[in-house]
Amino acid sequence: MKYLPFTVVLPFLLLCSLTAAPEAQEAEWRTKIREALLISDPLPLLAPRSHGRFEPAPGVTAERVTYGTQFGMRVPAILYLPRPLPSSKIPAFIIVNGHGGDKYSWYAFYSGILYARAGAAVLTYDPTGEGERNGERKSGTREHDEVELPAELARRLGGWMVTDVMQAGAYLAQRPEVDSKRIAAAGYSMGSFILALAGAVDTRLRATVLVVCGNLDRAPVY
Repeated sequence: MKYLPFTVVLPFLLLCSLTAAPEAQEAEWRTKIREALLISDPLPLLAPRSHGRFEPAPGVTAERVTYGTQFGMRVPAILYLPRPLPSSKIPAFIIVNGHGGDKYSWYAFYSGILYARAGAAVLTYDPTGEGERNGERKSGTREHDEVELPAELARRLGGWMVTDVMQAGAYLAQRPEVDSKRIAAAGYSMGSFILALAGAVDTRLRATVLVVCGNLDRAPVY
């Protein structure tokens, strides 16, 4: 039996996948990613809370918020909003911080101010082990590196970080100012790696921007 050239077989397979329920295939892939990373289904309750507002820059209001995530934990975040708010619903943008970064990192703050002034809601939060999610309230600790055997712990940590992104999107979708059909996210460094997985799983995210990222099986790409 002779094999068809790959250049012929591949387009055929792609055509078959496109005409034979691609949504079902995508749903299966999303389920497998969630199962591999032990992401709970359904996601944890948000139970969002507001902890006050401040004005970090002219034309911008910032709100300190928290919402639920895996293992009964809460995510501390800052939501930047344009001031005054427009009469119509606005798009939203999630900033996923890099290795050692948190909601106080310069790029998180800069993005919050920049895009809020442009008319978007911008959410940035502390990854596990950093900022207010560090036992000593420190930044740049890289505490989440301390993962030991068994390997399941690393998978759980990855799933926890992906869940944090998904919960950020869920939180923004229930904000009265936000257009739930226009939620995007940007990840920096390690955050881009996490966002690549979250973007594959969470259909709520309409666009992702990966900055200084690595692919899923090789060295970082700059």
